[in-house]
Amino acid sequence: MSGGPLGNLPGMTYDPLKNRYFPTPKGPPQNDQPPPNLYASTSRSKKGRPEMVLGFLDCQPQRKRQRPDIHDLVSGPGRKLVKGRGRMGVGMGKRSQRGEEAILSKLQLDAEHHSCGCHGETITSYKSFGEEAYLATTDHGKLVMHGSEGETVVFYICPQVLMGVHFDIMRLTLIAISGGADPHVHLFKRDPQMLDHIFMSHSELNLSGGDMYEVSSFDDRCTIGGHKSLTTINYTSSFTTSNRRLPSDALAVHQYSRDLVFTGQRSGLVTCEDLRVKPKSPVVVGGTRGRKAVVNVKRVQDGAVPWGLVVSGMGDELLLYDVRFSDKPLHTFQGHINNYQTQVSTALSPSGTHLFASGSDNRIRAYSLLTGSPLTPWPDDEYHQLEENPLVKKFEDKISALTVRDDLGLDVVVKGQLLRFAK
Repeated sequence: MSGGPLGNLPGMTYDPLKNRYFPTPKGPPQNDQPPPNLYASTSRSKKGRPEMVLGFLDCQPQRKRQRPDIHDLVSGPGRKLVKGRGRMGVGMGKRSQRGEEAILSKLQLDAEHHSCGCHGETITSYKSFGEEAYLATTDHGKLVMHGSEGETVVFYICPQVLMGVHFDIMRLTLIAISGGADPHVHLFKRDPQMLDHIFMSHSELNLSGGDMYEVSSFDDRCTIGGHKSLTTINYTSSFTTSNRRLPSDALAVHQYSRDLVFTGQRSGLVTCEDLRVKPKSPVVVGGTRGRKAVVNVKRVQDGAVPWGLVVSGMGDELLLYDVRFSDKPLHTFQGHINNYQTQVSTALSPSGTHLFASGSDNRIRAYSLLTGSPLTPWPDDEYHQLEENPLVKKFEDKISALTVRDDLGLDVVVKGQLLRFAK
């Protein structure tokens, strides 16, 4: 990895995604060559599943250095819809707020991925890396790995629903969290002393009440929102879990750091839980105005909106708070619709100044966090069809996940389908 702000430190490795130094794992001597992509560059026909996992646990997801041919088809179970346009990489330099808004307003449907392979199967969690790669889990117990070169591999892990996945780059670890009647965790760890070996283990989850609503993770911590509780997983030295009681069900969870978790509760309140101390009086940082259930929370990066927190709740409420002042929101975003769904999604742009939110009407709306005003879809022209814009399109089913990629494209998950939008 490249040197950090302190330069190259002996025995330490800099992770630009987390902006932190970590101890370098012991193992064979490492050279100064650039890290490989998420998967090795060999073709899918020459790569078996063990090699895919080894490559995945060995390296850091990063942006492709060279944009692929825009006329190529999407590899794996998907199809390219638009030729001759491709995705626009805009990662160089500092993006202006106005320039980012112009790009996000004129996105078009670019590709469809059908990685589940089973009719009626639903994607339960989704994480993207760079411009192409992603991880997904399904309600049929499958883990989907899509590499930066377009290759896709699907692993059947267990017969129960997979609720979430966590990828720990520095510790060469991947975990998949299974729900259902017997909640448990599947842990895959590459041995730094024996790099060709992956150790797989299975650990039971001691959930309070058994219900599991959402999974969020940061660094070496994973937190599960459940019935009037949070369950935190720690696997650094040994696998341990700890339960934290709450006054209401934790329907929405955002693990902002190793120790701070923002929790949206069925009671309509959002609390900040400090995992370093025992729970005392709840620290309320926001909530819905009508005290309807909070179904999504997202802490905004301070470089965009200092102390900002997005709160989505039933009763058609989408709000932006300053967590220091929970009595009144900074913005109330108009037009958002959600009066019955407990699973809606929000996504922030890379700069943190724009917000995408799905509603119970199967539509997506976008807003500026700085002004509170909605983004207006780009009008029709030679290269942009309005009906293919995600801000205009009505999707066939509820939207379970949204992600804004590094290239300012938008990934939308609808049941078992991934729709990718690009400029």
